[in-house]
Amino acid sequence: MKKLAVLMPTYNCAAYLKESIDSILNQTFSDFDFYIYDDCSTDNSAEIIRSYSDNRIFYIKNDSNLGIAKTLNLGLEELLSKYEFIARMDADDWAFPERFQKQMGFLDKNQHVMLCGTQGFWLKNISETPTSGWQYPTQNKYIQLYLLFTASFGHSSVILRSHFFSSNNLKYNEQIETCEDWDLWIKVSKIGETRNLPDFMMKYRIISTSNHRSLENKKLHLKERSVIISDYWKTFDIDLSTEQVFEYYYETDNSIEVDFVEKLKTLINCFNKLYLNQANNLESNDREKFSYLLARKMADFWKRSNVSRMNPTIWFLVLSKVKFISFIRLIKSQLH
Repeated sequence: MKKLAVLMPTYNCAAYLKESIDSILNQTFSDFDFYIYDDCSTDNSAEIIRSYSDNRIFYIKNDSNLGIAKTLNLGLEELLSKYEFIARMDADDWAFPERFQKQMGFLDKNQHVMLCGTQGFWLKNISETPTSGWQYPTQNKYIQLYLLFTASFGHSSVILRSHFFSSNNLKYNEQIETCEDWDLWIKVSKIGETRNLPDFMMKYRIISTSNHRSLENKKLHLKERSVIISDYWKTFDIDLSTEQVFEYYYETDNSIEVDFVEKLKTLINCFNKLYLNQANNLESNDREKFSYLLARKMADFWKRSNVSRMNPTIWFLVLSKVKFISFIRLIKSQLH
């Protein structure tokens, strides 16, 4: 069995494709094959890919436009039995040269880890290299909780262990159009250990027309997120409907204000239960981060409700009922 395959789907990404391909070919870890699946692009993507003479590149063009989830599953079906590891890459992103070397070194030393991501910079201008950036959790237990609020991995930063995916029949849900990765990472986290390296090894290109950011997909994206998150809350013995998740996480209209006190009580009770049941599984630093994350999510819901931030009834409820964060930090979190 070979060591590593890189799986990259592409659809009309000609403007960014060369930068992305070059960043993979220039990896300091060079023992890999590079599979590029073209989902029937109508631009000059094929011409760009075929211009490379590197024998590690394998170009596959779908017979019809299948979408990203089906295309990725085709790749997994072909590659899982042939390679020990599969690395994801997107056609509009860019990888630092040491990415594979750091991830493969980590995975070789940590045989219990089934999926490994890295940190990355989210940029409109991919030529920029910031000195710092927002970070995903690195430890498995915190990642499991963080998945209640975000996908927790940069999709194209991930390297997965093939035998784990094969033996557990793990693949992308082809019914999900905009956040198929989030759904898959939840499935993985329920039965296997995952990590993110602390190293910034990726640049993610922010494009307004990308799959989940385009105006026509934004509403669908939030709906699909809400379904995934609602189902995942049940893992922690907490029942929040899809409609409740959408309102607590994303709703912006005046409907939030209706029965706001009761809604906030429910959210506080859910957060209290989650924290009290899970906090002892976290390292102390992650425990502090998690309590503050919950407090900020509560503050965000309050802000979107248009209920006055000086409302004494709400302040009394928050200060008397919240159990997952200290009094001083709670006040700061709500005023930030």
